Amino acid sequence: MKQLTRPGKALPKRVFIDATYTLSSSKSSGIERVVRNLSRELRSLGQEGEIPDPILVVNQDGKFYAVDDEFTSSYQHLRESHQNVLSNTSGAYRSAAQAVCTVTRLRVLRKWLLPQAGHLGIFKLPHSLRAAKIRKGLASRNLPIDLGKEDLIILPDAYWINRLRSSVWPAAEIARQAGACVATVLYDLIPLTHPEFVGIKRRDAFLDYLTKAALNSDLLLAISDTVRDQVREFLPTLAPQSSEFCNDIRSFQLGAELEDVRGETRSHVTELFSETEKRPYLTVSTFDPRKNHTYLLNAFDRLWGQGEDVRLCLVGRIGSRCDDVVARVRSHPELGKRLYLLDDLSDCELQFCYRNARGVVFPSLVEGFGLPIVEALWFGKKTFVSDTPIHREVGRNDCTYFGLSNPAALVEAIQDWEQALIACPSPELPVRVPTTWEQSSRELCDHCLEAFTQRYRGPRKSAIAA
Repeated sequence: MKQLTRPGKALPKRVFIDATYTLSSSKSSGIERVVRNLSRELRSLGQEGEIPDPILVVNQDGKFYAVDDEFTSSYQHLRESHQNVLSNTSGAYRSAAQAVCTVTRLRVLRKWLLPQAGHLGIFKLPHSLRAAKIRKGLASRNLPIDLGKEDLIILPDAYWINRLRSSVWPAAEIARQAGACVATVLYDLIPLTHPEFVGIKRRDAFLDYLTKAALNSDLLLAISDTVRDQVREFLPTLAPQSSEFCNDIRSFQLGAELEDVRGETRSHVTELFSETEKRPYLTVSTFDPRKNHTYLLNAFDRLWGQGEDVRLCLVGRIGSRCDDVVARVRSHPELGKRLYLLDDLSDCELQFCYRNARGVVFPSLVEGFGLPIVEALWFGKKTFVSDTPIHREVGRNDCTYFGLSNPAALVEAIQDWEQALIACPSPELPVRVPTTWEQSSRELCDHCLEAFTQRYRGPRKSAIAA
């Protein structure tokens, strides 16, 4: 086995990764995608002998438990039910729910009674109760992990979720009291910096999560320099004189490599991109206020009003609090002509759209990372991105940036690109090779081992690292 040389660093005897939320979820995007990829690559490092083989754990009643075969099997069934919860309901329920939704025509009611695949709707509570029962079964069969000074615990999961928000921190606190080193991954501060997108209740819940993370971690790992700097600025406002907050705040890059997904692409998708000179611009994002579809539509309305024969394809799931923009799209006079909405694409079809798009537009108001930017650059596409700090960090010099104060900025950027295509119909664009999950995991691992060394060899000190 290869042994990584880490001069000056102590190595833990055991490494634990908590994945309590992700293990019960069928989703392969967002936080779940990160947790699954980091867990896989860290375990690969363990198999190669570079670190102790990481142990997957869940938290229950203030303690950590290593997952066993029975737990894995039970959670597999839970994930399968999460993947399409309606398939586990009776035909009578589905018929009745469909009738109610047809009569009321309330989209929010349909969201709860007939949730889309991967969502739970009114079944969220029974799903949570079933997950808790499985965890309690694990705890009844096994002793909790006896943690100590030579242990490292990595917390990468979605601990702000309601059913988990208060569960992991008692376990983390007990672990640190026993001498273990705790490293927590932070994804963004959007509920605090932009509470208008989540509401007061979720903002307060997230504030509670961040406070507990800062109190019960030896290392806070942000997924970007932008988020890292925001955390450094925000924590002192919570408790300016507190010495209990973690002050070792670093960042690492998320992996973003894309696997070539093979499969069938439906005819209405291929036809949309069939004519080279009429291929649409592409926007990939969930319909949500912070994704800024209103700005995008305003810009393209101006383009069409000025006689520009350009097309726009909107790809993404219909989220919450977006009834107005969805209604605008579905009643738009250009729908089906120069405006298109695709809300049910497979991964294979999404990659087809990226490969064949005229360009990619990402007008989001705020992000923790901005994966569509990386995806667009990976496919070598002209990429138009709203001018925000995180987008500048992710897109670097490979994107065209536009201001958000006026849609005219995007209009001008697209018109300039259209003129450039007339002069050179097949321009060579940079193809970004994204950070791999192996590279991401190694960077995270290095930060964790530095924090572990500091914890292991002496009292915690301030460590402001890049």
